[in-house]
Parts: sequence; structure tokens; C-alpha cells
Amino acid sequence: MQRSKEKMAEQNQKRLRVCVATCNRADYSKLAPIMCGIKSHPDDFELEVVVLGSHLIDDYGNTFRMIEQDDFDIGSKLHTIVRGEDEAAMVESVGLALVKLPDVLQRLHPDILIIHGDRFDALALATAAALMNIRIFHVEGGEVSGTIDDSIRHAISKLAHFHACCTRRAEQHLIAMCEDHSRILLAGCPSYDKLLSSNHKDDYMDIIRSWLGAEVQDHDYIVALQHPVTTDIQHSIKIYALMLDALLSFNKKTLILFPNIDAGSKEMVRVMRRKGIEQHPNFRAVKHIPFEQFIQMVSHAGCMIGNSSCGVREAGAFGTPVINLGTRQIGRETGENVLHVRDADTHNKIYHALELQFGKRYPWYDQCTAYQITFYDKLMQKAMKFQKVHILFLATVYKTTVHGSVHCEADKWIANKVVTLCVGIGGGIIHHNELVHGSTFCAAELGHIIVSLEGPECSCGSHGCIEAYASGMALQREAKRLHDEDLLKVEGMDVKLSDPVTAAHLISAARQGNSKADAVLNKASTALGLGIINILHIVNPSLVILSGVLASYYQAPVQRIITDRALDSVRSIKVVTSDLEEPALLGAASMVLDYSTRRTY
Repeated sequence: MQRSKEKMAEQNQKRLRVCVATCNRADYSKLAPIMCGIKSHPDDFELEVVVLGSHLIDDYGNTFRMIEQDDFDIGSKLHTIVRGEDEAAMVESVGLALVKLPDVLQRLHPDILIIHGDRFDALALATAAALMNIRIFHVEGGEVSGTIDDSIRHAISKLAHFHACCTRRAEQHLIAMCEDHSRILLAGCPSYDKLLSSNHKDDYMDIIRSWLGAEVQDHDYIVALQHPVTTDIQHSIKIYALMLDALLSFNKKTLILFPNIDAGSKEMVRVMRRKGIEQHPNFRAVKHIPFEQFIQMVSHAGCMIGNSSCGVREAGAFGTPVINLGTRQIGRETGENVLHVRDADTHNKIYHALELQFGKRYPWYDQCTAYQITFYDKLMQKAMKFQKVHILFLATVYKTTVHGSVHCEADKWIANKVVTLCVGIGGGIIHHNELVHGSTFCAAELGHIIVSLEGPECSCGSHGCIEAYASGMALQREAKRLHDEDLLKVEGMDVKLSDPVTAAHLISAARQGNSKADAVLNKASTALGLGIINILHIVNPSLVILSGVLASYYQAPVQRIITDRALDSVRSIKVVTSDLEEPALLGAASMVLDYSTRRTY
């Protein structure tokens, strides 16, 4: 027994052997902070570094040297790139990596392999590790960016056992792909710690002038970085040529980085050389810049242009204006500093975008992140994890008046979607912290669920809608009808002739024993309850929230109707009331903010 306990203690104290594989300068910028964290805990982790891909190619700057300069020991260097920079070369490079990786992984025998992103090299790594029963930790999965990158990224996510993602939306995408929520770490962008800690060094002007010349000024130059779009190579080359023409016309000092190794990059370099960019006095064309210096260049630029993920992600940490060209980052979540030029088919469009963006400054996104890779178990066999759907259903049961006007292109869209604007009953479905819009932004129009074929006329023109029974306007109409027929008042109830009759009078009369008022309210409660039951049977939410001035009155009757009439599987769902003041107004404001920060030119 004692020997068994000692053996178990020894196993528990065993260091975790972590292999980090990096393929290029971009993924190293994301992996370096994680590698530093692992290295700083030698009692817990044993770090192995594998370098492959464009890191080892002279034309792309031999960037493996920056890993060595950061004092990391590179255990294995794998030459895996088949030159040619076309689609076939990419496939052959994946094949070559798959041939070479098994020997390395068998020798290192890591407990876990950490890989990043959406490169074809990373797909080879994930495939080899999965087939060799090595646990995979995937960084920055779940994102949507367009082109073949999406397919590669999602394929890696399905091979991976653990995930670290940047945004809430990426987390939801992984959950939608049936990844286990307990194995997803929402950690933010891994390079932000280093970006913000290195920003605004005292010698930044020395760095800028070392690359662009002594005469350049702060915020008076451009950083350009454009990569091929492998699903439409010829069009991306055309956009690249138009960008260069616009930059030549704009006549500002420009630091332009060579494109990555994807198919089409060789043709893009030929375009750059035909236009004489490398010899032009306004341009400095480079294959690689040390990461800390690149941070300073982006931070103090008057504008960044191209289609690099750095523009739509890291540049936001500095408030640098960005012009994103074409479709390569079409699905990325971006800040207000990014201007999207999707159809960049003329020199003038790109030039005008430069006029709009150059020299502007935007708020910094001060969101430091710290990667805490703390969860680990013996999980090996992956399984589809069908998440329980958690939905909050919001039913606003009385009108909400929005004073003033909303100045935004989304006015009509918002008016159609927000919970109740002066008309009666609206709704919203929240699924994984996101509002469900529907294909035409009409989801959860609770007020216009029909509960009777012979019901009263609704404001929408139909008959028998919930809104025609249970909205504040409907109750006011019924209260006025009873008042006009002298059937509303009861003993002790005072209705002044000068006061408008409202739903409050109807409720007051019912509470004091008025059977007519009570019958109206029972019918209204039943209509609302039946409409909510329909929603419960369709989407099976976890909670129903009522808001508005009538919410507290409807809560108990609606709960009772659900208990009496709903299917057994949803009868236990709770009906609660919202504590928020003016929830519809808050919802409208949040949607305006969400829409207005997504700019497209």
C-alpha cells in the first residue's frame, strides 16, 4: 500500500510535457505569451518547441531567429514548405509535414500539443497529433474570417480536445460545433498582453525613423500588409495592385510587408516589383520586422491598410485607423477603427478610404488578457457535445415610449426588432447571450402570435393576435368600453370624468370584485399564456421574463396557465419579472451601438 501511494504521488507530481508548434511570424506572436507562461513554471511544465513552415525560409525572413532571441530552445526544425506558392504547393507542403511530423512527435511524446489558428501547416500538425493520440490545445478557434481559412480553422477545432478563444461569439461558434463548453477557455487575444506592455516606448520615434527615414513624423505614415485570398487568387492580386496604385497616389511614407506564403504570394510580389515599389522613395518593402518594433510601427501609424488579421484585431489595441480590403476578413468581429472596403475594385475607392481614415485616432481597446492553461485531464476520445439550450424569453407586455429620435441607418431595422415601441407586446429570444434575429429580423414577434381565429382585430390587420387581447392598448380599449357602458365602476372606485380610462382602472375594478373587468383580464392572461406556451413548445427555453408595467399582474396567471396547459416537459419553466427600468429603450440603444460600430464603405 505504501509503495502504491508513493507511486501515485510521483505520478501526480510529474511535470506536464507541453509541445508548442509554430509555423510563421504571425502565429508566433500569439503563442509567445503562452510559451513565456509555460516556461515561467518549470516545476509544472516541460516546454518543447517545434518550428516549421515559413519560419525556416530565407525569403520570409528566417523568423525562427526571433524565437531563439526570445531565449526559447527550439527542439526540432522541420523544413516542410514545398516552394511554388500555388494551390498544389500548399497541398504538397501539408503532405511533407505529415511525413516528417510522426518521428518528431514520437520522440518528444508530449502530453499536449498547442497550435494556433488556421494555417495549412497547423492542419498538418493537428492531423498528425490526433492520429497519434496526442491531446491538442487549439488557440483562436471558433472565429469566422472568410476564405479557405475558415474551413481549416474549423477542421482543427474538430480535431482539438481543448480550446482557447478570443471572443464570446467565437465561443458560441465552438459550442454550435458541438464542442464541450467545459473545455473552452474564453481568454481574449493572446497577443494583447505583449502589445499593451510594449506600446509607447520612449524610443519609438527612433524605431519608426530607422525603417522610414529621419524626416517621417508620428502618425504621418502608413503600414500596408496584404495577403492572397486562396479561394480567388486573381481577384486578390487585382486588389493588391489597386492598393499599391492608391498608395502611390496618396504620397505618404509607407512601410509595406511582403505577403505570407499562401498560394498567390509570388504573383503579388511580382506586381510590387513591376510597380517599382522597392525603389520608390516613399516606400520601404520588408520581409520581416521584429515583433516589438512592428508594434511601434502599427501603434503610431496614420493608417494601416490591407487584409491582415493584425489590422482587424491587434491594431484596435492602439486605436489605429484601419482599412480592410476585400473578403479575407469578412466575418471578423471588428472595432470602430476598421473601415471595410469589400468591393475594392477601383483605385478611387481605395484612395477615398485613405482620405477618410488617414490621421484619425480611435479609442484604445484596453483589454489585457492572460492565458491560464490550467485545465487538463485524460480526455482522449472526443465526442459530440450537444449543449442544453439556454434561452431567456423576454415579453414586454405594455408600451414603452422612446423620447427623441435615433440617428442611425438602422432606424427601420431597430423599430422592427426592439421589444415594443408604443404599440403593445413584443418579445426577444436570447440564445447563448446573443439576441436571435431571424432571417428577416422578425424573430420572437410574440404580440402577433394568433391564439384565436375569431378574435378581435389587431393593429397588424389580422384577428386574434395576443396583442389584441393582452397589450396595454387592448386593455385600455376594453376598460373604455366598460366605462362607456357604465359597467366599470364598483363601490369605492373613483374614476374622474377628466381622467383617461386606462388598464390600471380595469385591474383596480377586477380586484374590487367587478366580474366584467375580471373576465377581460382572464381572457387577456389566457391569450398571453397560450402564446408563450407556443414559444415554449418550439424553442424550449430555460426561463420566461416579463417586463413592463403589467408584468407583475400577468406573472401569476401566465405561470398557472403554463402549469395547466403546457406539455409536461416545459411545465416547470419559471415565469419571472424584470427589474430593469425601460428594458425596451436599453435594448434599442444596445442595438444602435452594435450596428454603428460595424462600418462598411
